[in-house]
Amino acid sequence: MPDVIPFEKLSADHLRLILEAGQIGIWELDLVTGEAVRNLRHDAIFGYDEPLKEWTFDRFLGHVLPDQREEVETKQRAAIADRTIWSFDCAIRDAHGEKRWISASGQPIVGKDGHVEKIIGHVIDITETKQREARLKLLTDELNHRVRNMLSVIKSIVRLSSRKAADLPSFAAALEGRVSALARSHQILVGDGSASLTPSAILDAELAVLPDLDARIEVTVKDEVPLTGSIGQGLALIFHELTTNALKYGALSNDCGRISVDIVREEDTLFIEWRERAGPPVRASSAHGFGTILIADAIGSAGMIDLRYPPEGVECDIKVKIA
Repeated sequence: MPDVIPFEKLSADHLRLILEAGQIGIWELDLVTGEAVRNLRHDAIFGYDEPLKEWTFDRFLGHVLPDQREEVETKQRAAIADRTIWSFDCAIRDAHGEKRWISASGQPIVGKDGHVEKIIGHVIDITETKQREARLKLLTDELNHRVRNMLSVIKSIVRLSSRKAADLPSFAAALEGRVSALARSHQILVGDGSASLTPSAILDAELAVLPDLDARIEVTVKDEVPLTGSIGQGLALIFHELTTNALKYGALSNDCGRISVDIVREEDTLFIEWRERAGPPVRASSAHGFGTILIADAIGSAGMIDLRYPPEGVECDIKVKIA
């Protein structure tokens, strides 16, 4: 076995390589001047392409989101008073205006006079971890929401399947096929994210559940690209929620309502327009509830959602970044 090198005998070059490999920013804050020295990775974490000439505690607080600044400062004061580790996670707005998440810890350093003079510590970017946590929470909430809505969806499938069934065997076969389609649509949500599907294919999987409604749902595709990972899953959530609401309250809840979906690609952006018409008048209460929140958050920073409730029918504009 190779010899184990005691940590205290590691060279400065070894330590630098360890910090670079871990993408760790290090800093030392002078509590008297409020100024800090740090490595290159530190400034990069805060979105700076080139290292700044100076860094201060006030500049750091300027990056922290306003609703979290007091908590960060309170934890620092407690760490100084108790001479304990200053440890925190917080959201920041980086130099490019993007929201990021950081995790930091600092050790107070006591001077010869017995007072804390400095804090030395590290900072890492945990944005991807936070996004995965948010994604997991969204999927968990959506699964719970789907379970609550599943009975309504299945009732709609049964009602629509029975309209043109000539006998019980044909009704059973149609119902089995449509429940299977519902399961395939559900699989898009809970899959591992490695599958690649176009928006129209994701929508087709959702609409395959609905019998004899082809003439009432018009999908126009001018150009599109396959989507993978959380973007594809997020779009599946949106289509499912819009379709479920259309069945329960909107254009598919009566015999004459219609839905049009236009999908077009312009350079690095996909535009999807959902329009419902000739359904029951939209109620003001439709604009509230978990479904609305889910649609708004489903694709996160990868795009923008504009969901509207005019009396003539629900409208949803979806813009997805693809590059």
